[in-house]
Amino acid sequence: MKKIIKIVLGVLLFGGIIFLVIAANIKNSNQLLKTPNITIHTQDEIPLMTELELKQELSTHRLFWDSMTKNELKIGDIEDFIKQMNEVYSADVYTNLGTDWFVNVKTRRPLARIMGDGFDDFYLDSEYRLMRLSPYMKPKILPFTGIEHLIPQGIGFEQLINNDSLKTKCKLDQIYRISNYVCNDAFYNAQIVQIHYTQEDGFILIPRVGKQEVKFGEATSEEMVNDKFNKLTVFYEEVIPYEGWDKYESINLKFKDQIVAKKKE
Repeated sequence: MKKIIKIVLGVLLFGGIIFLVIAANIKNSNQLLKTPNITIHTQDEIPLMTELELKQELSTHRLFWDSMTKNELKIGDIEDFIKQMNEVYSADVYTNLGTDWFVNVKTRRPLARIMGDGFDDFYLDSEYRLMRLSPYMKPKILPFTGIEHLIPQGIGFEQLINNDSLKTKCKLDQIYRISNYVCNDAFYNAQIVQIHYTQEDGFILIPRVGKQEVKFGEATSEEMVNDKFNKLTVFYEEVIPYEGWDKYESINLKFKDQIVAKKKE
């Protein structure tokens, strides 16, 4: 008899605990959520959007609203929405046991801004992916011009984005190699303000200091890019201090193992 009583009491106790847990969960799920704690991490301090702008996007798409309860929060849908945003590299959404919830976002790092007639400007990012300009913020990114004649007529962003052979034909692989070097070098990141492409001379670097154009040529490999910038660095360190910034009209890096500098007449 005592054994049966103990079993009954154990079942009642266990059932009571389950009931309390369920009741607590129901109460918790009906609690009103607080405003999301949004944190945006930028790469190389290149801002593409603000926390307020992201919150407004969530509200516009009815993923968050005032008086929203915890059981109405759809974390998976919110993460999926944020991850597909043009500016976003990664996103993580989570809650705690209370009414706080958190959105952590890392934005992409654009390296080059492709500009030209006949198409809308777009970025090339650090992962060699194309991205549209952000409607929120437009930071100053190294501009590349002159490639519009390389893009077949009628080809737009949507055709370029997933076509590696077309991206190569349009020199986007070479643009990536040059911009990746420039943006990761403190001196050249400050010194090079624009890069223009011509069929005759390939890529031409426009410096901030000095009025000479730097004829870079092609950039078909990382080794080629490194070698050309190393040559340019030697010229800047060993020639410019003695000749001055304004003595040369052009610096030609297209020839292997040599620099051809043309003085102003």
